[in-house]
Amino acid sequence: MEKDYHQLKKAKGKTARLGVWIIIALIILFGLILVRFATSGSQSKNLFGGMPSKQDAYEIAKIIVKPSLKGSNVKFSDEGFEFGKRSDSVYVIHSYADVTTDDNSQTRQYFNITMKYNGGLATKANNWELQGLNLQ
Repeated sequence: MEKDYHQLKKAKGKTARLGVWIIIALIILFGLILVRFATSGSQSKNLFGGMPSKQDAYEIAKIIVKPSLKGSNVKFSDEGFEFGKRSDSVYVIHSYADVTTDDNSQTRQYFNITMKYNGGLATKANNWELQGLNLQ
């Protein structure tokens, strides 16, 4: 009888420890999801990211192209850009910007940019890699 009691107590101890480990794992998972949501900076539709939209890629392209254009005032075309994907995370954008130079002459500068999305928040420029830029 004494052996049965000790074996029963030992078995209950194992299941209790397993339950504690499962609860700890769920708390850690909840914490990771909470941190991911808190550091995202926005309440997007998809909490875990996904591939960027063509508008996200164009906004990053404008940030990357702007220092390469020679002029004090740069206005990008928001409705006239062409968008394409080469592979899963490589984006190609063709558009133009109206550039006003220091002598107040205005020119239209066309550009073709190839960028690779490396993951993370799509609206941050440091999550993208420039693969090619052609100014025409």
